[in-house]
Amino acid sequence: MNEAITKMMDCLKEGLKVDPSTIVFGKLNDGITGIHEEEDSLKLGRYYDLLKLTNGARCGDIDLWSYSELERNQYVLSDIQDDKASWLSIGQILYEPLIMNRFDGTVYRLDEDGTTMNGLGELEFFLTNVVFGSGYCKVIPDSEQDDWFLFLKKIGIISDSNKN
Repeated sequence: MNEAITKMMDCLKEGLKVDPSTIVFGKLNDGITGIHEEEDSLKLGRYYDLLKLTNGARCGDIDLWSYSELERNQYVLSDIQDDKASWLSIGQILYEPLIMNRFDGTVYRLDEDGTTMNGLGELEFFLTNVVFGSGYCKVIPDSEQDDWFLFLKKIGIISDSNKN
């Protein structure tokens, strides 16, 4: 992960700690340690770098799986996984699966039909612009009243001028 994302996540973690009521809509766990880096980094692709910063997260209506949740959530890939095992289920947006291409790091939202994939950009772009940025408004209906979106505005991660 780039330094800007690392700093942003540190800021978010601190902001979440200040107000215990934020647990309802936001949680960034401590990063994971103690897994065999070479084996898991190959299997997890770029998602491994995120797990080192936060081992799972709840960011409003976006959930990112922790290391322990990954295996049990791969069932969503049963109809699209290829023989190279290119895909990894990494979370969900409003209960629709988030999947990532293990090789290039591109994140997709898998629609309820289970086959339509909507690209959301490479993992770092997705985090910066959708999970922690104004792009949250584009994937979450009525986000202006969403607690996560309001939290991002409150701590200055996004401003009213860059909402759209």
